[in-house]
Amino acid sequence: MRTLFVEAYIKEDLTPLLDKLIKKIKDKKIGIVTTVQHIKGLDFAKEYLERAGFEVFIGKPAKNMVPKQGIYAFHAGQLLGCDATAALDIEENVESFIYIGTGEFHPLNLAYDTDKSIWLANPLTKTVELLPEERKRRYFSKQAIRKNNGKHAKCYGFLVSTKPGQYYLNMAKRMLEEVRSIGKDGIILTHDTIVPNDLLNFSEVDCYVNTACPRIVEDQPNYPKTLINGTELREILDELKEDSKLL
Repeated sequence: MRTLFVEAYIKEDLTPLLDKLIKKIKDKKIGIVTTVQHIKGLDFAKEYLERAGFEVFIGKPAKNMVPKQGIYAFHAGQLLGCDATAALDIEENVESFIYIGTGEFHPLNLAYDTDKSIWLANPLTKTVELLPEERKRRYFSKQAIRKNNGKHAKCYGFLVSTKPGQYYLNMAKRMLEEVRSIGKDGIILTHDTIVPNDLLNFSEVDCYVNTACPRIVEDQPNYPKTLINGTELREILDELKEDSKLL
């Protein structure tokens, strides 16, 4: 089914917000990222901050890949909950990042991939603050618990969504072969929308592996068993293979 993505923009004067940023940020080399709602204001923000003496970088998403609609970020400087490549493209050039947007959903994904400071600049409330270290620690500790539980699983349930941009059946098949090659087992479960209650019947599964939107794992409390992402399983498999060499 063809899918039409319609971008919706928020018209907001960024000047008061940028004035606050100028007073707070000490780093001179900064990268700007945002969501599609505020993407039209990115060039204005860059020019405004450069006039104030900052060296500003805006990265390109999906570096070395061809962006696909609905799968990767499309615009320069754009973050998705599952794609921070626009930031990672310029990570080596900057001392810190500025996220122009609301909430912590998108910058937390970026925080997983970088140790640079991330400033949260909310264009609606006009507030500027650093992404709290405590919030990052909670986010990372939850991931560590999930991975540890997933490492000890004997049977994995690979969750495949048929939604556009989230359908990775071949990935699930490859990972199923990998877990079987090291003496574990698994099954592939295909859904449109992944609903936790639908998984209650699969008592043989010790850990579910999500191959759809990676932020689904943040709903872990709603799932009957441990839920990890496909990328986390690959890390687990690498660890298990390394452990086996030491025996």
